[in-house]
Amino acid sequence: MHDAYPGRMAVSSTSGFLRQKWRFAAFAINSAIFYGVYVWVTGQWRPSGGGESLWLLSALGFWGVSLISAPWYRPPRDALSAAVAVLVLLFTLDLSTVTNLRHVVVPAVSIVMAYAALSAAVAGLAAALERGGRGEHWRALFFSLANLLARGELLFGAVAFTSIFGFYQDTSDVALLLALWFGFALLKPVEVLLQIVMRLTSFLRRKSVLPLVGLVQRVDHPNIVRVTLTGQTPWAEDRAHVATLPGGRVTYVLPLSTQVQENELVATGICFGDASLEIDQTETGEVYECTDKDALPRLIGELVGGEEAVEMVGFVVEGSSISSIRFEAAGEDGLEEGTVVFCNLPTGRVFYQILDAQTAEESFRQNPRGTHIVHAAQLGTVDPLAGFRKFPWLPSMNTPVFRLTGALNASVQLASGEFVIGTIPSTDIALKAHLPDLVEYHCAILGVTGTGKTELALDVIREAVAQKTKVFCVDLTGEYRQRLGDLAPKAMGLTRTETASLDALLFDVETGNYGAKDEKKALKTFIDTVKTRVTTHVADFLESDTEWLGLFELAEVTNTRATLRTTELFLSEIMSWARVHRKQRRIMIVLEEAHTIIPETAGSGFDYDTQWVVGRIGQIALQGRKYGVGLLVVSQRTALVSKTILSQCNTYFTHSLIDQTSLGYLGNVYGQDHVKVIPNLRFLEFIAYGKAVRSERPLLVRRPFDESKLSASQALNATAAPAGAESLPEKNGSAEAHDS
Repeated sequence: MHDAYPGRMAVSSTSGFLRQKWRFAAFAINSAIFYGVYVWVTGQWRPSGGGESLWLLSALGFWGVSLISAPWYRPPRDALSAAVAVLVLLFTLDLSTVTNLRHVVVPAVSIVMAYAALSAAVAGLAAALERGGRGEHWRALFFSLANLLARGELLFGAVAFTSIFGFYQDTSDVALLLALWFGFALLKPVEVLLQIVMRLTSFLRRKSVLPLVGLVQRVDHPNIVRVTLTGQTPWAEDRAHVATLPGGRVTYVLPLSTQVQENELVATGICFGDASLEIDQTETGEVYECTDKDALPRLIGELVGGEEAVEMVGFVVEGSSISSIRFEAAGEDGLEEGTVVFCNLPTGRVFYQILDAQTAEESFRQNPRGTHIVHAAQLGTVDPLAGFRKFPWLPSMNTPVFRLTGALNASVQLASGEFVIGTIPSTDIALKAHLPDLVEYHCAILGVTGTGKTELALDVIREAVAQKTKVFCVDLTGEYRQRLGDLAPKAMGLTRTETASLDALLFDVETGNYGAKDEKKALKTFIDTVKTRVTTHVADFLESDTEWLGLFELAEVTNTRATLRTTELFLSEIMSWARVHRKQRRIMIVLEEAHTIIPETAGSGFDYDTQWVVGRIGQIALQGRKYGVGLLVVSQRTALVSKTILSQCNTYFTHSLIDQTSLGYLGNVYGQDHVKVIPNLRFLEFIAYGKAVRSERPLLVRRPFDESKLSASQALNATAAPAGAESLPEKNGSAEAHDS
């Protein structure tokens, strides 16, 4: 993965482990040896401009590139310089003086010049294309080709070959020069000898002897280091290491992972802190094991700025943004969807929540390595009062990412009107919701059956009652009456006689003669009669200081139009009262199975009357805020709920959903990153976002499992009372007047 970004320091497998002063020494020794051979073979002290000195000039150019100019990697500019140098040498060469194998040398020069021109062209393209631009894949291709074509052994070796065979006649001289040039170019005896001397010198001068672990292979700016392990001392995952980097910096290395590259074991770590007091007189690039076993937790604590038990889980890679980061996972333990991680930035901790991960392939030399690239959305910084606040920037490349191995404790202070809606997975951070905002700006609880949405709705209702909010529940399931029995709910609805009469009248309207004028007149008379009692009943409930929960049930009604008409009747009376008593009471209307009460009528074949009723209910969503009336919509699918009403909800709690219509709609609410998570949400998990949620970004939230709630839900199957057992009192107001 990283090879496409060559702006990193890498070490070659031959001369790369030589440090700077030793590389200069190797250049000087090689040059002196070759110059001495040149004087001995030609008898000249000064190299001429002819072909007989071309092999010497080629050697100097080769060592200049491999030892001094580009010892770690071969960027396009150095490849271009090497190719141009070869072109200049051959273009100015006088071939008329060739005395041996002319029929071979002349074509060979042309071939080598063409090869050098191709290398120069490829390197030029690699240097010209902008990194990270639209042509990034082409730039990476040209870079790798330039690195391959512009190898010093090939370019300068071809020039030396031409010089030796074309301008020397003595076979002994030819054999000597060939053995010298290619022996030094391929075997590098001077570099090998200097490496031995370097090791001995370092060993003799070292005062504090630490176990040698390996040698620095590459440093990814600013703090990721790749170490080739020597095998003398194992790379301990639970211990810090010490490394001397180019420039003389001595730093601690915190271990991340290991992998196999060719026949070597390569480790990855993060550089942090000053370790100059740990070791003396080390050579650049050497990595040692730290003798202090307690150094690693201490260093991690300093790195994250706290004393919690934390674990490094990876580092930030390319493709990150302000709203989300991508990080390469160092391991898989403790990471899952919803896990909270953080980066420690100069301004404080910025938290992120894992939403997705994918496999990727990384190859920083030869062997590809499978890794996980994790996608985590920004939560922001934690404010005890405001919750999660957006952070306006992103971490730098290779910034370490941490996970707390213990619980992330963050003090959360509940202000007036706030309550806990759930906790962030892998933390003890409670997510707060503000009930007045939840009511005033409307809320939707969505999710398929069995995901926990009803339990969440019940808890919101309990909190609303606790905060002295009038709650009017339209429950067609018959479940709320028993689950909320401890709140002494007030039964609000029609009597069984009235329910049967309404069903019959609506049936007459549907089956009557053309226009059904008489039937509609009878229906209107019935509704006007019932409306007077409903008005009184609603007013008594809303003005009472002891009754806070009203339950409206119509489970016996089989006619959808009857359900809608009756619901509209009660909700209209609530709105009428609220208009007169503007915001004297905070009122929350709960619509359970909302797709039955406020269906999407557009293009669904509903008649005019049904569309009118749904439109009337929609006015509550549009105008209710002005009068202190809010909606809590509970449904299994957004596709079946009136979009006019659903679009007015400013707070969403979404459990698992799988239908594409719902996911497409919610993409406009949460964004596509969070929508991808929704089908995979587990029981009691949901995405929370909106006006009432104390977070400026969507969050994956988890609610604790409550065995008592499960038992209460299961008990309904055996103990649920017949629907309609409690209903609106008869005209005399006596409970005994209910139909049995």
